[in-house]
Amino acid sequence: MISVLGELALPDLTTLGLPDPLGEYIAIRREHGQVLNLLAVIDGSKPCLDDWIPVAAIERYTDLCERFGLYVRSGIQFDVMTHEEAEKAVGSGTLTTTRARAREIGDPRGSVHVFVGRDPAVVDNTFYAGWYPLVVGERATSKPWIDHIWFGEGLGYPTCCLEAFARNNNWSINNMPYQAARVTRNPLGLCNSIMRFTGLTWAPHLPCSYDCAATTEQSRKLRDLTLRTAPQLVPIVDGLCTGTFLLLSEWEAFALHGINRDGDGITYAGASLVPSNRPNESLYEALRCGDRLEVRDDLVVVFAGPEVVRVEACRTDGFAPRVPVLLSFQGPGQ
Repeated sequence: MISVLGELALPDLTTLGLPDPLGEYIAIRREHGQVLNLLAVIDGSKPCLDDWIPVAAIERYTDLCERFGLYVRSGIQFDVMTHEEAEKAVGSGTLTTTRARAREIGDPRGSVHVFVGRDPAVVDNTFYAGWYPLVVGERATSKPWIDHIWFGEGLGYPTCCLEAFARNNNWSINNMPYQAARVTRNPLGLCNSIMRFTGLTWAPHLPCSYDCAATTEQSRKLRDLTLRTAPQLVPIVDGLCTGTFLLLSEWEAFALHGINRDGDGITYAGASLVPSNRPNESLYEALRCGDRLEVRDDLVVVFAGPEVVRVEACRTDGFAPRVPVLLSFQGPGQ
């Protein structure tokens, strides 16, 4: 997975002096991971989380969770594949944002998929539904639709968002971020899940809309909890969730800075690449060279002054349909 590039480069959280268990968790995970979700699970406001913990650190992680009264159940072991590696597997066209290879338990490579919560029954139920499609023996596995719903229930996602997921999250024919955008009237930073792969968003799930009332309520509680326990994180998360984004799909999104609406398009002073395991780096480079863009139906046209530097044609007639939209999210205090 690529990091945030551009003006939204993330700080090293190990330098912030976060209180335990967050400080120790960051030392174990060595990246942002599920730091906010762990806080919510310890608080009891979130029933369960799933995480990927490096094999060498699993005992330390389990001890940490148990000290805070949490039950841990470990699942399969795997490591992340590059896009090129995944494409060689039979059935690779069914893989979405998780592209990983199963490893035998005890293999020193990769990470362990863990499920964590206060109630062992909830954790166990989430464990049984929360597996990811993986590449096993160079062949991709496929997950039953109902397990996605049960998994989301175990993670505590709002019912309205689970129902929208059931309707819209078919990568063969649909684009769930676009479906959320088209029913949104007032995009809110509290509902902005676009940066969720950083682990630093108030909404960790795909919402039914970017002004979903249930998501807003959950996210506000998480933000208030973070203000009380780890206030250093709040401006970082607010900064990632606020502002204007060009969104094409779950794989392709860009944050635009210093924007000004300009008729059918916008001018901008800078761009950042949202992390993904399949980012559109060529469009990002075009945006960095440009200063204005227009969305014309299925086209993204990037200008540098009067010159066109790129025309990105988005197709909806194949796997992972691409639909370009511009969304401007208000911050929690606005």
